[in-house]
Amino acid sequence: MSVKIDIVDVINNAINKEESEWSWPPIQPAAPTNITPAVYDKSQRYEKSGNRLIVFVPDPQIGYRKYEDGTLDAFHDETAIEVHFQILAYLEDKYGVDEIIHLGDYLDLPTMGKYAQEEMFAHTVQPALDYGHNLLAKQRATCPDAKIVLLEGNHDCRMQRYVVANAMASKGIKRANSAPEDWPVMSIPNLLRLDDLGVDYVGAYPAGEYWITKSLRAIHGTIARSNGSTASAYANKNPHISTVFGHSHRQEIQYKTVADADGPIRSVSASPGCLCRIDGAVPSYGSGLTDQGRPVKHWEDWQQGIMIGWIRPNGHFTLQPIHIMDGWAIYEGIEFKAE
Repeated sequence: MSVKIDIVDVINNAINKEESEWSWPPIQPAAPTNITPAVYDKSQRYEKSGNRLIVFVPDPQIGYRKYEDGTLDAFHDETAIEVHFQILAYLEDKYGVDEIIHLGDYLDLPTMGKYAQEEMFAHTVQPALDYGHNLLAKQRATCPDAKIVLLEGNHDCRMQRYVVANAMASKGIKRANSAPEDWPVMSIPNLLRLDDLGVDYVGAYPAGEYWITKSLRAIHGTIARSNGSTASAYANKNPHISTVFGHSHRQEIQYKTVADADGPIRSVSASPGCLCRIDGAVPSYGSGLTDQGRPVKHWEDWQQGIMIGWIRPNGHFTLQPIHIMDGWAIYEGIEFKAE
């Protein structure tokens, strides 16, 4: 036996039903309420509260081409470096900077590399050393109480490899009557006068690493994935530790959570980017030269920036990348611009 249902009658009956007649309550609007605005502890607004403030400085690749008229064309980006100094000065004034950690490839040293040489590289090591020393000296003047650490990168260690390959007899030579802890004459720490500035040097690339806490380290790095997954590679390779790295010249950050019997283990792998030029001036696989030996304008898939780290006394931390674009950055609502 079939039953004929008039759908129009069903709808009309539903519309005309009193609310009390429904077998279940219909969806109701949210109940009205009075909302209290979010608040924070204003007493900590300008206080570090025992936390350490660290500034990570990546890959300036300090170096030059020197043209026939004596003009020096820098690999490092002086406008991005100026913005980094403005942020440093702001952080020092507001909080006090505890550490500045350079993530390697501080110098480029193209004449000591294994790749194709350019005539314009000649006689550029000395101005690079002078600029590199002055940059560190300005950091020391800006943050007089900060610990400054310089990690060796693959470009920085070109000098020692060059000495071994071309002047083995000079390997390890020091000034007369030097102390055992003094640096060899042909070494980055000696030539940059790091001891004069109270800068610590972490060599032995690629094994060299600087541990900030028991679970957070800084390295230069050996991985640079062209598809931008370098941070993911470090996170998957070492999921139980956190790593701030250089080398890739890209701003990346990757969080990861794994677990053991005690619960979750959280880690982060991050790159602040670079402070070198990203317009083709730095010799790379993608760069090229005109017939006159000038670099062709070529935008690399690199990003400029630095990174801020806040470390709590219990070892917990947070990382904050600051992007620098065309000589401009914004941090804590304040704009920083290169003149």
